[in-house]
Amino acid sequence: MVSATVAGYIVGIIGNITSLCLFLFPLPTFYKIIKDKVVKEFNLELHLAIVLNCMLWIFYGMPFVHPDSVLIVTINIIGLVIELAYLAIFVFFSDFRQKAKESGCLSRG
Repeated sequence: MVSATVAGYIVGIIGNITSLCLFLFPLPTFYKIIKDKVVKEFNLELHLAIVLNCMLWIFYGMPFVHPDSVLIVTINIIGLVIELAYLAIFVFFSDFRQKAKESGCLSRG
């Protein structure tokens, strides 16, 4: 018989593997951006939301908020690094006008 703690870690590891696959899912898109050297119609908002999501889960997993949540913290740190790399690629290959629109520096008029 497996204890509840061991079963929780097994389910947590399966969840982390699934989450890692979800974080790596946009990899072909970013490979295409790097290959073509242009962002085209790809959207940044989704990746900004994922960065915020990872940061909130990292905070939630801190020992002073929720003890014994190492799996939550580790996968979200990995996801945060992956998503920040995606954002860096997006910003690097976007043109200036699009960068200005995204940062709110350029008005619509």
